[in-house]
Amino acid sequence: MKEQRISVRSRYLSVDARASKDARHWVDIKAEDISTGGMSFTACEAFPEGSEIVLEGTSSYIAKSEDISCRAKVIFCRDEANGKFLHGVKFIDLDHSHAVELSILIEQMVAKYPELLIE
Repeated sequence: MKEQRISVRSRYLSVDARASKDARHWVDIKAEDISTGGMSFTACEAFPEGSEIVLEGTSSYIAKSEDISCRAKVIFCRDEANGKFLHGVKFIDLDHSHAVELSILIEQMVAKYPELLIE
């Protein structure tokens, strides 16, 4: 079965997140879409392609609204010419329980709001 990816730029779902190269200097990020394998986001700083970063985030739809933290590899970084950079990252060490929660969240959101599904 193909991994489902959903848009998080909607009135139905929001994700509060931040990213860091070194876990000391954090940058707020705006999630664009997410799957169990990775996500895309915009940020005011560029994270170089191929680099590893730390992501932290939460959503009111995740059980207990606890922070989820994992390392991710930057697959691409594109200058959006508006002072923002669009990134695509692959999760490296997403905890199994959080991956399961994320998978359930995605399934529930697609069932309730099919327009969030990105083909």
